[in-house]
Amino acid sequence: MISLNEDQRKQYLIEIGNRIKQLRTEKDMSQDELAKRSGYGSRSTINKIELGINDVPQSKIKAIAEALGVSVGTLLCWDEFDESHNTIKIQKEINLIEQIEQQHGKTASEAFGMYVQLDSDDQGEIRGEMKQMLKAEKYSAKDGSSSGKAI
Repeated sequence: MISLNEDQRKQYLIEIGNRIKQLRTEKDMSQDELAKRSGYGSRSTINKIELGINDVPQSKIKAIAEALGVSVGTLLCWDEFDESHNTIKIQKEINLIEQIEQQHGKTASEAFGMYVQLDSDDQGEIRGEMKQMLKAEKYSAKDGSSSGKAI
């Protein structure tokens, strides 16, 4: 993941929000319509994204781009983004999210999207919690069979 300081992050959120609003208004689309087309329950989240208050989750980037009829690169302002940012790496991460969603479903891709936003300490804590949960009887093989879900 690309590391931005807090000021850069705020500026980027504002730029993405402005870009989404610009693209949406060019398409003569309401916030409510964009919310529905991209899988949000209400327009309030789109409003907060456009204002730069909320980040666009990785799991929603492609959906919003498709709803607006643009590429992910256009949505993320890659054509205007500083060359120091690795757009190839970002595209690979988006592709990975898409593969996870195809193989394991939307909730798995959303969980992964949240996981990668955490720092390494918190990621370690999450992995520890998951290891503890996998020790539960419901995930272990019963009677020596290999039908358990744990890997």
